[in-house]
Amino acid sequence: MVKIENLLNLLTILMVLVSLLSVSKYVSVLFSTLLIMTVVFFLLNLKYQFLKPNRKILTLFSFLVSGVIVLRTNSNTLVLSLTHILIIFLCVKLLEYKKYRDYMQILVLSIFLTTASGLFNLSMIYLVFILLNIVFGYFLAIFATFYDFQESIILNKSEIKELIFKGLKSIILTIPLATLIFIILPRTNYPLFSSLGYNVGSRSGFSSEIGLGDVNTIQEDNRIAFRVVMDKLDKPLYFRGVVFDVFDGRKWKSAISKKRDFVIEINGKVVRYEIYLEPHYENFLITLDYPYKVRLKKKKFYFTNKLEVRVYKPVNKKIKYEGVSVVSNRLKDVVDIPFYTDVSKVSTRIVNFAKKFKKESDMATAKGILNYLKTNYEYSLKDLPTGKDSLSKFLFEVKRGNCEFFASSMALMLRVNKIPARLVGGFKGGYYNENGGYYAVANKNAHVWVEAFIDGYWVRFDPTPAAIENFTDKNRLPFALKMRLYFDYISYYWTKFVINYDFDKQVSIFKNVSSSFKNIKVNKKYLIKLVFILFIVFVLVYLAVKFRRRYRAEYYLSNFLKFLAKEGVVIKENEPLKNIVKKMDDESLKIAAEEFVDEFYKMRFKDNHVDYRKLKMLMRNIKMHKKKT
Repeated sequence: MVKIENLLNLLTILMVLVSLLSVSKYVSVLFSTLLIMTVVFFLLNLKYQFLKPNRKILTLFSFLVSGVIVLRTNSNTLVLSLTHILIIFLCVKLLEYKKYRDYMQILVLSIFLTTASGLFNLSMIYLVFILLNIVFGYFLAIFATFYDFQESIILNKSEIKELIFKGLKSIILTIPLATLIFIILPRTNYPLFSSLGYNVGSRSGFSSEIGLGDVNTIQEDNRIAFRVVMDKLDKPLYFRGVVFDVFDGRKWKSAISKKRDFVIEINGKVVRYEIYLEPHYENFLITLDYPYKVRLKKKKFYFTNKLEVRVYKPVNKKIKYEGVSVVSNRLKDVVDIPFYTDVSKVSTRIVNFAKKFKKESDMATAKGILNYLKTNYEYSLKDLPTGKDSLSKFLFEVKRGNCEFFASSMALMLRVNKIPARLVGGFKGGYYNENGGYYAVANKNAHVWVEAFIDGYWVRFDPTPAAIENFTDKNRLPFALKMRLYFDYISYYWTKFVINYDFDKQVSIFKNVSSSFKNIKVNKKYLIKLVFILFIVFVLVYLAVKFRRRYRAEYYLSNFLKFLAKEGVVIKENEPLKNIVKKMDDESLKIAAEEFVDEFYKMRFKDNHVDYRKLKMLMRNIKMHKKKT
């Protein structure tokens, strides 16, 4: 036997914890801690009843704190501030003495808080949190209604199981309707919530500049950066992001790019693909090297003279775009040689060292540097050189580093030998998902390589000695990332069919359905038969439902209340049945009604068995008394 109040408190805690989990990655640690402490206090107070906080003081406190939060809010923190205010109100409601209204307010606040997490990130986990809170909230509303009717109700296991079963059945039955609403609800091309402003941080990690060792932090991030829908290729894949062409002694920067006014020469395999890019809050797109065409809806973009694809506004949400690229290791171009051979910020020691690699041709020089770096240095993500002379430390002392140390060394050594060179930041490899037919590329795959201008072409060189298997072999991955990739196709389809379901897709579905109906040839005789059969089925279902209702206690209770209303008895919302019966004027009719109420309560809350025949007989008895009077 379980008290209804205990069930309510359990569901309340579950809803609050699910809501907190949904936003825990984004809200301040102070507010998360405050809500957890309030939950602990709530549980202790339930057991020991050591404190009854004043409702007015708590309300005043919540408004004061909310006012402070609002005063510190700007356009970039609006969503975060609203989330913090919801947490404050949840804390206050948990501390207050609970009535039906308070439980329902906690339910609403928890749903709002979980919904707010979708403004930060519409990932698959968001759907899980929403579904959990819908289920918990549904049962919380049911038990709160019982509690409001009679606070001392005690339910046994079979009653609880019956309520849970019926509740889950009702929730499941709403799924087809929810799906239909999702499909037909009009979409807008205007991003309604994008102006609220909140960045969860760069996902790809690349920006307009990169310091030696910066990629290390990106490569330790196991989150998925983007997905590429394409056929599997049997060669290493390089995904282009940002081109770095200015070295200041410690960092590489990307000079201001001009719009491309030329068409690239197709000299390699042409590949068509579709990219689902996670938000990275920078103004560039990731493309397969070398991009030839890009098709992106609702966002303006342009190709630069360095073959980057730039957008005018940062990528602050998941986007989908199509691309056509030439898979090759060289690109024909015309360049400013003095600009790409600048070594004014390179130390004399590195300059003298680089000159030793000069060969009879530029290609021979480049290959000599490439082979030297690959065979004499070790790839590592730990204990990297730091400080002002980190590149010199890498070349002459530590001889261990990650990709930007190798790429920086080669690019500068090429420049010393009057060979134009630059760095390209992007991603290498990817883990092919056979189920979904796409490459999942993680932040762990972030990479930097070199482009050298030789004989009229930019030629790709990758001096980093890490094997390609490090970027493509799932068996070499940490267990957490390996499991993430195994189940990633669920997230991929979530993004494809839910996040990217827009007005254009909606129109396309309606057109396909419309054209399908136009192609259907209808036989009038069969149509008349079908309509007749459907009518018969409808009538049978209606009669079955109506007949079935007579075997439910609520049917007789509803008839009983309708009868009292016709007798002129004023019935207030959620008023106990015994109080309603006392209002009756006719004493004999009142006695018959009291007998019905006593029997109904006994069946419903004590015996856990409803005798429908007896209720029907008692209802007839009441009506017979009415006829006599």
